[in-house]
Amino acid sequence: MHLWGYAPTLESLADELVGGAVEPESLTRVLNLPGPFTQRGGFVCLRGREDLLEQSRARVRTNRFANGKAKAIAARFAQDLSRICPFVECIALSGSVASGGYIPTDDIDFDLIVRDGTKYLTYAVALALGLGFAIRYRDSGPFRKVTCVNVVWTRAQAAPFIRTDAHLAFELLHCRPIIGAGAFREILAANPWAARYFPQVATARSDEIPRPLPSLLGRLLGWVASRRRALSMAERLARAASFAAYQTAHWLRKRDEVAINRLRFLQRAKYPYEVFQD
Repeated sequence: MHLWGYAPTLESLADELVGGAVEPESLTRVLNLPGPFTQRGGFVCLRGREDLLEQSRARVRTNRFANGKAKAIAARFAQDLSRICPFVECIALSGSVASGGYIPTDDIDFDLIVRDGTKYLTYAVALALGLGFAIRYRDSGPFRKVTCVNVVWTRAQAAPFIRTDAHLAFELLHCRPIIGAGAFREILAANPWAARYFPQVATARSDEIPRPLPSLLGRLLGWVASRRRALSMAERLARAASFAAYQTAHWLRKRDEVAINRLRFLQRAKYPYEVFQD
């Protein structure tokens, strides 16, 4: 949790312990013993990371009134993406919206599971949609992105994953499927190792909404996806276009040391599943 930049509440820590959830009262007894923990105002951190307490408290406080709007935007984005890309099997919320620490300056994060061979076509469409959402939901402040696709897993990558570590299990624990909860359960069934870290992943919450019918563009892309040569060409073009956009976005932030360090951390944390790590 500290690696991701926050200190948990007592309740969320009790819910998300490695090995399974416990009652908060049981956890309190342990935290009150001499050890490496600081508990203050309902939040918990390791000694030396007290800097996270106040900002985490502020996040949880802001989350109470901002998260509903974020989830509504997320649902619209998921519906639009599903209409255009019928080969997307699961769209799951992740990040601060899913974990309950959202503030309006955060991106609304998504993890996607897609049909094999459609990774970059999906990502390019998601980038284009994200630009539209950034314009549509722009506040009076500086222009910024609103949505962010953290990772696009293909079926071949995810069933099963080649990684079997606690960090990936933690990511799966925080996925909240919006569309395709059934596909997400299939991925969990193909990765039983995740439940050895977090048994509670099997009962993870979802906020599923009905999958919309494909749009005209969606039917066209569905036709492309059903034809090997056409799909291969579309994937190559989509990869080139989205990689150019990706590089440009990071070039524009090259002097932002915090953003660059965050990018490097995410690339390590998501390896080898970060979009362009193939």
